[in-house]
Amino acid sequence: MKLKNNTYKVQSTISNDVRTQIGMKVSIIGLVVNLGLFVLKILAGYFSGSIAMVADAVNNLSDFASAIIVLISFKISARPADREHPFGHARFEYIASAIVAMFILFLGFELGKSSIEKIINPSTISVSWFFYGTLILSILVKTILYYYYMQQSKIIDSIVIKATAKDCLSDIIVNLGFLTGIFLGKLLGLTIDGYAGILMSIFILYYGISILRQTADQILGQRPDRQIKQLIKQLILEKPGVYGLHDLIIHDYGVDNYFATAHVEVDAAQDIMVSHDILDQIEREVAVKFNINLLLHMDPIDLDNPEQNRWGILVEKLVSSIDSHISIHDFRLQKTDQLLLLIFDLKVPDNQTQSNEELRAEIERSVRKIEPNTKCFITIDRNYASETVDLITGNVQQS
Repeated sequence: MKLKNNTYKVQSTISNDVRTQIGMKVSIIGLVVNLGLFVLKILAGYFSGSIAMVADAVNNLSDFASAIIVLISFKISARPADREHPFGHARFEYIASAIVAMFILFLGFELGKSSIEKIINPSTISVSWFFYGTLILSILVKTILYYYYMQQSKIIDSIVIKATAKDCLSDIIVNLGFLTGIFLGKLLGLTIDGYAGILMSIFILYYGISILRQTADQILGQRPDRQIKQLIKQLILEKPGVYGLHDLIIHDYGVDNYFATAHVEVDAAQDIMVSHDILDQIEREVAVKFNINLLLHMDPIDLDNPEQNRWGILVEKLVSSIDSHISIHDFRLQKTDQLLLLIFDLKVPDNQTQSNEELRAEIERSVRKIEPNTKCFITIDRNYASETVDLITGNVQQS
């Protein structure tokens, strides 16, 4: 989560128990408020004959159901890891958020259908002060609830509470439009109840889709924040005995539940136990500072092989001539009686249109122009969420 001073810290400033308590408290408040608004609006809709008001009452009933889902999600998300779910249950919040979005979409569709029927078969509605008062009260209560939800979602970094806050915002917009439409309709002598319902359904569908898209992004997996990548990279590269870093990948398993892997380059001539201790120390520091479970792979590099270094620079230049955003790492040179073997990984950006086979063929052709008896073994790394840093050449390849 981002802090006020623009530093980055993945670890929440509150414990999981406190986070669960806050989430459950927020859910219970939502339950009480939406149940009360449902009762008021269903009465106002019944006495006035307004389909839009009845639909809005059903909206609050769906919000009530959503609050129950949120309540359940916090209970499940707080469960520790078990045999079937070794990475914990924190991602259940994303599932709960998707369910809330589906409720919103269902409501928007049903409201649109009812509103079209109202336009085809219009009827006069009876508007009283109770009707207006219910709408105004709903707007005020939902506004307070929106700001409360947003505040709490930031404190505990909860996507499902943020989704519920967006639902409140859609309710506010819909009720304002409804109130304005009814007032103007009475003033001008027009029956616009059905049209107001259509407008409300469009807003509801829009917010439902936006919540569903955000939740889908979380479930499918997003790029980690560049700032946290930079901080981890900086911590690793500052260590004596580290000569490069590549393939840094961060996995998100829910709030405060992160895992990461990376390849760290060390001197092949250095005692393996010394290199192992360096990597162990890095893993511990990342766990303490960022609450990330980091697993490092040791890549030994030969610093005292002039021919390998010369070929590494040549291949780097050849690759850059194809695409300046492509980089190489894990470069090794082996010789047989007849062939010179060049073994390396190729890091390719998202916008590279050439296939893996085309890239391999083009690089091998270029290499053989320099030395015909050469064979390249190239592993293609398509972009995940990493940076390749070579402290020997000074090259930094971002993705």
